[in-house]
Amino acid sequence: MVAYLLPVWTRLPAADRMGVAAAVLAVAFVALIVGTRVRRARSRPPRRPRARTAEPVDTSWFTAHTLDGFPEEAVRAGLRSPTAPSRERLYAAWVLATHTQGADAVWLEKNLALPAEAAHLIVDAAEARRREPSARENTDTKAHGSDRPER
Repeated sequence: MVAYLLPVWTRLPAADRMGVAAAVLAVAFVALIVGTRVRRARSRPPRRPRARTAEPVDTSWFTAHTLDGFPEEAVRAGLRSPTAPSRERLYAAWVLATHTQGADAVWLEKNLALPAEAAHLIVDAAEARRREPSARENTDTKAHGSDRPER
């Protein structure tokens, strides 16, 4: 190949040699970039969609009793600064804490930019609310005095 290029190169006028050399270098650079991109695309495994950690949202998340048990006074008492999170963000944290298992205090702090104390108050109140119906069910069955033996 060099034997072929040398006679062609010497036939070109000296003023044109710089332009030809620049064009050859540009084509070689573009070929290198394209080849690298193609090679990386072939070696990369296909992306898998992320698994959803939360259950789908339905209308049961937003009822007249959605905010029952929300510690409004405790949260607002601890957040008197002008940079306190908005009420909507606190309500969103409450809904997520009561309806999803993965929304712990650290997750709420990170994803909703809540102060640590507010996130912990909300998560603690949500846990108490989750335990409350099961405690009510247990006392209801004991109060009615089921005569049937348990299985």
